[in-house]
Amino acid sequence: MENDPDLGWTSDHVGMLERLRDAVRILAEGHKKFYDRIDKATYALVHFRRPEDFPAHLRPRFERIHHARRRATIMGRGSIPSYSDFSILTPTERDNLVADIIGLYEACLIDIGRTWPRWDFVYPQEGDVAHTHKRKKRHRGETKAG
Repeated sequence: MENDPDLGWTSDHVGMLERLRDAVRILAEGHKKFYDRIDKATYALVHFRRPEDFPAHLRPRFERIHHARRRATIMGRGSIPSYSDFSILTPTERDNLVADIIGLYEACLIDIGRTWPRWDFVYPQEGDVAHTHKRKKRHRGETKAG
């Protein structure tokens, strides 16, 4: 890992940071119930398929996240995933799942910082706006145009 310029991240490091940031943001915003947020947060990470895309010391976190999502997935007809039910996880498992998601995000962020300035284009700029916004509530009879 000492000679690895990507510090063990074998996939798109910036893309991974963006997905992990989305997952943490979904968890933190609190617009919905916890089970809905954890479902969306883990869904943001489902395209990470291979533990080998992560540094070796982070692979157990990745594997626990995927294992928890698989456990929570309820299969529908024809063995097609129908929905996720994270209430089957114990409170300790849910806490650990959140810690694993945040831990992966922190590690990715720190490692991007360690390989600076190669990744300086991801640094937040003044005026950058989060991808998620609260929608303005309309009053009865009010249209989008005003």
